[in-house]
Amino acid sequence: MLSSVRSSTRPLLRLRRWKRPSRTFLSSSYPCTDAWNRRFESPLLSKINPSDMFLELDQKYQSTGAISPVDVDIFANTVQSEERVDEVVDILHKLRLTMHTTSTLDSTHHAVIRYLLDTDEKTLLDVLNDRLNYGIFPDHFSYNLLMDTFIKRKNFASAAKVACLLMLQEDQEHPICSALAVYSCHKYLENTEGWAPPPPPPPVDPKEEVVKIRVTYLRNPYFDDHFDLVDPKHLVGKTFVFFGKYKDDTLGRSLLLRGYVLWGKFGLAAEVVQRWIDANVREIVYEEVLGLVEKELEGVEGEKVVEDVEKLKKLLGNLRGMELKKGKMEDEMAERIRKAVEEREKNDIEEQCKNYKEWEKIRMDVLQAQLVEIDKQKRLKNVQEIKKDLQVQERLLTFFENEEKIELQIEEKLQNEDRKYGPPVEVEEDKEDNYIPPEVKQQATKNRI
Repeated sequence: MLSSVRSSTRPLLRLRRWKRPSRTFLSSSYPCTDAWNRRFESPLLSKINPSDMFLELDQKYQSTGAISPVDVDIFANTVQSEERVDEVVDILHKLRLTMHTTSTLDSTHHAVIRYLLDTDEKTLLDVLNDRLNYGIFPDHFSYNLLMDTFIKRKNFASAAKVACLLMLQEDQEHPICSALAVYSCHKYLENTEGWAPPPPPPPVDPKEEVVKIRVTYLRNPYFDDHFDLVDPKHLVGKTFVFFGKYKDDTLGRSLLLRGYVLWGKFGLAAEVVQRWIDANVREIVYEEVLGLVEKELEGVEGEKVVEDVEKLKKLLGNLRGMELKKGKMEDEMAERIRKAVEEREKNDIEEQCKNYKEWEKIRMDVLQAQLVEIDKQKRLKNVQEIKKDLQVQERLLTFFENEEKIELQIEEKLQNEDRKYGPPVEVEEDKEDNYIPPEVKQQATKNRI
């Protein structure tokens, strides 16, 4: 029996293979998880119940129409349950509707991003893309954490969406962010599932009855070709252009050429190619890029771009006969990420751990200042109530002494009111907007009777 067991397990052992982990560029210490979790040891956050905190914030907003940014920060830093995603999003939106949204603490942005990254990825991307309603803006550390996590999960569509946010904010200061953004967009284009272009508007039926409504004014159509971009290819293409124009090398030129084509700027693509040819640049672009660009040009339609497309195709044919760089762009992209991580990762970790301590101190300082202000307003209100009571008592005690004076004041006040309002003014009704049919008038008269 024992021999049969041994013989049966050997083939299974031979078939068992080592599973290669998903690719990740940042080390396991980069997220600073231990330092981040130490926030719960704070005397303030350790006493907070997120459920009670949300109810208090919601009631305060319903009664006063305002929420304190430090209260939202405390709630965002203490919430952990997956069931509270809607509450976090709701509180963020309410804070955005108040005048205090400009005082949102930096730790609030970071806490919301880390919480949603662990609980609800779709909601996280919706919040980041809707900056007007939620006002969450990642910093460089958060950008790196987001893109590296999505790359590790092989969710390149989400990684590319985060990379496009850097382009929209025109931020290329951090080398790790820039390198990860380019790599994320490149990997997304290999498989575009998960981020499809928006559906076209439904066709207009000429037989359908047209309903006209009155509006105050008509807004002229405007397209800024930046924040108004919604097509994934256009966004990724402009991201390539944004990061490629800062790199005067083969990879930068390759990104620039491919980016202009994806963005639909065929005339600009032809201009830069002509410039490179005239300058006789060595290793102008990667040979791999020409095939990708030519494939993209095959499906281009439209009378306005036909001339630019034909000119670009002719210039690409000339590039075929020049010196091009062999190899894969992805390998160079990955190598640049590794170099950037080697140079900046240690500094980023130290700076982020320092930020956690500073954020805790800032939170306590802001909270203390808020408590002082509340106490001050409470005391001022008490003083006003005491002064009002004293005035009433004084008036009662001195009424008979100042009776004539009080009567004169009352009479003068009545005259001023008559002079202010004057006789009633007849206002002509707007018959077009406020017309009431005769039947309704008769019915209203009967009801009053």
